[in-house]
Amino acid sequence: MRLILLLMLILPLVAQAQPTFQLEGRAQTGEDRRAARFEFYCSPNAGPEVTGALGLSLFLPRHDTLRAVFDFDAFEGPDADAGIRTRVETISGRTTANGRFHVSGWIGVDDDKPFGFGLAAARRQDAAGLAAVVRILRPLTLGAARLTWVQENPRRGAPSITSVLEISAEQSSVLRALLAPCLGG
Repeated sequence: MRLILLLMLILPLVAQAQPTFQLEGRAQTGEDRRAARFEFYCSPNAGPEVTGALGLSLFLPRHDTLRAVFDFDAFEGPDADAGIRTRVETISGRTTANGRFHVSGWIGVDDDKPFGFGLAAARRQDAAGLAAVVRILRPLTLGAARLTWVQENPRRGAPSITSVLEISAEQSSVLRALLAPCLGG
């Protein structure tokens, strides 16, 4: 659990320092529809003191306009513990992967004031977490693909956020090159 908390604190900084690939998708929360950004990254292990990470972040612009229907506070910060409320599914051709995850988030500083949800695993000392993230990201590197991220709302009866990303074959090639060091054989 400490490793997860540490990752959630440093991942936004690591992602900024490492090559990333950002793609535009769409999100729906109840009747609200808006653009969403997905950001992928694979940072290297840099010696014995610096552990890399494999991750994916979901950014929802103008998140404050959704606060009336979605509880962002339950996810904010490295100590946030909203529980396992994230479902991710990836599909490419006949290859499908899915999983449920614990995420936390942060309010971004971009002009559109996004809320970022971070899903990541350390490249060392978290074999199970890394395997789960590899499993859901690998199909995205096989050709045209779809990623669906459902962020369940901690408020009972309130709508979830469902975000979808369509990935072209060309974008898949870029992802394959970026993520290859983290995906292994």
